[in-house]
Amino acid sequence: MSRGNSEYDLTDANQVKDYLKNVLIEYQYSCFKNEDPTGCHRLGYFHGYVDIDKEDAKENAKKIFKMNCEKYKFGQSCDSLAGMYLHEKKYLSEKGPRDKIVGYYQKACDYSYYSACKNLGVLMLEKGDLWRDYHDTKKGRELLHSACDKKNVDSCYLLQKLYSKKHPEKTLKFAIRGCELDDGRSCLTAYQMYLKGYGVEKNPELAMYYQDKAKYIKRHNIACKPDESVRVTM
Repeated sequence: MSRGNSEYDLTDANQVKDYLKNVLIEYQYSCFKNEDPTGCHRLGYFHGYVDIDKEDAKENAKKIFKMNCEKYKFGQSCDSLAGMYLHEKKYLSEKGPRDKIVGYYQKACDYSYYSACKNLGVLMLEKGDLWRDYHDTKKGRELLHSACDKKNVDSCYLLQKLYSKKHPEKTLKFAIRGCELDDGRSCLTAYQMYLKGYGVEKNPELAMYYQDKAKYIKRHNIACKPDESVRVTM
């Protein structure tokens, strides 16, 4: 097992090298010996985003994420794999990578990683030629609704934008939901709606409440509440 990073002088290049070597060994042991999917995800992340100077690092990361997604059904790894295909940009000219992106986002969502539900919902709502084969307005909205219900703040915010022109009552509903999750943007939306009476009766007291909460979140740099996904923090 690796020593804690406090035991290394991370301003010393040689000690940094030793530290990363031991971290890699720890993640490999956790993944391959203990068969721990959180260790596998960390190993994939290490290859993909830490050990990036090695020529095969990205491919190793994809292999680990793919194994962890398909063998252990670990949604965060499915989402990371889709993200890697997305950033490679081959999908701009080839349909195969687009199929993989959509497929792995779907797997991640099925395995209760709600950021992936949001990502897939956004792709399905795209109207351009690139994602035409996957366009499904009903399913895209359902995915955003599901993710918002599971406290995915970005999904709640996207739904506010989606309904703002024709269904202001739904915009307010998702603004209140987002504000409950400490999303300052959502609090400001609710504030403006109650202040101006857009889609709801004017209510200066509620407008002030949501304005004050938005200010409090910004002043104290409060992070949004996490969604209900099982996740690994790096």
